[in-house]
Amino acid sequence: MNELLIEPHYLGSLEYYTLLTRFDKVTLEVSQHFTKQTYKNRCYLLTSQGIIGLSIPVSFGNRTPTRDVKIENSHAWAREHWGALYSAYGKSPFFEFFSDYFQSIWDRKYEYLIDLNMEFMTICLKLLQVDIDFTFTDKYEVAGKKGVLDAREAILPKVAYQRRGFYRPAGYNQNFGSDFVPNLSILDLLFSEGSGSMRVLKESVWTDNEQF
Repeated sequence: MNELLIEPHYLGSLEYYTLLTRFDKVTLEVSQHFTKQTYKNRCYLLTSQGIIGLSIPVSFGNRTPTRDVKIENSHAWAREHWGALYSAYGKSPFFEFFSDYFQSIWDRKYEYLIDLNMEFMTICLKLLQVDIDFTFTDKYEVAGKKGVLDAREAILPKVAYQRRGFYRPAGYNQNFGSDFVPNLSILDLLFSEGSGSMRVLKESVWTDNEQF
């Protein structure tokens, strides 16, 4: 497989970025109907109280394409997410180097979820020093194309990453706890490892997966 088809995630998991950064060409599925309880509008961080989930409030109907999903900005969700990030990673090794990039995005008010997710993805890939050629779907097609790894709706919070064969955790030092917690948001890795983050992602590839 030389191309990936997948939906945009909000500050995606390590599994997501382990998969994403293996491809030079990625098509982002934005035409499929938005579904609940996915990573499209949520992520997970590690705090002194354990794992917490952050979710963006969104507005959508039964057949709303992902590209048309709007953010409910009447709720102060961005301030809460920034506060959670600071609480979790304010004392991490690379917080002072990277935090301004993310705070500046949360400080803006985006109307559409896709625009917010792309801003965060762009920054994360910049910090990882990875270049990816992105395109977007203009219509939803049930069957993927030949030579394209179709990972749409494959990475889901309620399905254990071990069942997918994309990600095999490589440990690194985290802020809290004595036991390593795998598959958190990419932010956990960036603030903990900085320039060493891409090395960890490469070591986390499930090498037995014959799809690569």
